[in-house]
Amino acid sequence: MFDLENCIGFLTNVQAKKLAEAFNNRLMDKGITRVQWIALYYLDRYESLSQMELAEKLNIKPSSVVRLMDRMERDGLVERVKNPEDRRAYNLIFTDKGREFWDTIKGEGEIMGDIFTKDISPEELNVFINVLEKMVENIK
Repeated sequence: MFDLENCIGFLTNVQAKKLAEAFNNRLMDKGITRVQWIALYYLDRYESLSQMELAEKLNIKPSSVVRLMDRMERDGLVERVKNPEDRRAYNLIFTDKGREFWDTIKGEGEIMGDIFTKDISPEELNVFINVLEKMVENIK
């Protein structure tokens, strides 16, 4: 008989939510959400992204990125600029305030990564990553 509490998909989802919630709680004390932090990470990494590109990176709907960017633009962290190659599209870039803010919080990802992987060897972590990748391959 199927046992949901031992289903790898269910267990993975439950535990991933706990990790995401822990990271979000840490960031909320700094005035930002986990999703906003991830958006800033990608803007830092790529300097400029279209809203569509950011939606793909975040694995969320483009309409959700619009709402996310509305909030972040209102807070003065990012701005939308017309895409010179497509007048219908906008690229997202840091404001000066956003860049300064990012510089103060970007290390939070590494801190949480260290917390999440405490007492886990690099070998164990590699096995974990490989297993997750194989599971995703299995559903393709």
